[in-house]
Amino acid sequence: MTLVRAIGALAAVMVVLAVVSIVMQRTSPPPVTQLPHGLTRPALAIEFAELSEVDGFLGKRDSSGDSPMRSFIRKGLYGDYFFIAMYWLLFAGMSALLAVRSHRWAVWAGVVAAACATGAAIFDVVENLSIAALLDASEIQAFMVRNEASAGFGKWLLVSIAVLVLSLVFLRRNWFALLGGLYVLIGILGIYGLLRNPRLVELSFALNFVGVLLVAVIFSVWPHKVLEHH
Repeated sequence: MTLVRAIGALAAVMVVLAVVSIVMQRTSPPPVTQLPHGLTRPALAIEFAELSEVDGFLGKRDSSGDSPMRSFIRKGLYGDYFFIAMYWLLFAGMSALLAVRSHRWAVWAGVVAAACATGAAIFDVVENLSIAALLDASEIQAFMVRNEASAGFGKWLLVSIAVLVLSLVFLRRNWFALLGGLYVLIGILGIYGLLRNPRLVELSFALNFVGVLLVAVIFSVWPHKVLEHH
């Protein structure tokens, strides 16, 4: 019960921080520019942009400092490290919850989910460092874009796999199955989006917020329901 409540509280904090971030972006929106692949989030667009596209929408860095877009993305990086720690803890807690289920496969599923979450967090840190290198560069090189894109690909792939595995936490014969279905959808959209259409990755990111919100409510208000048939 303690683990369930802790996961719920962590998810609630993540929701509050996400709402604060959204409000801040609305009050200080990113510079108006067309992002690659029709994406709306600059920090996500940079992960899928080609060399010419990155150089185009970031703007030049000169002796006067960052361009408006570089400054906007740089500010987001500072808070992102805290968010990485938060989602890693959330996934680790849910992996532990999955591992203690009574099914024989549960332990291995929990280990796989935890390993994917840990790998995703590591890739995310590497990606942020690679983005920072792009922002600091007065002349962007192809290897910088490749490094950042590779780290982003690894992050989203492992996040999507972790979410798919963690959908098993909600394997029930009741309405919990709907939340499990949402997690399956998020994972599938993330993987397919990586291979075909980055806008689906952006959609999976938005649905992840819905998933965390539901976890915050259910795990905090009805923890006993989470443990039923466990």
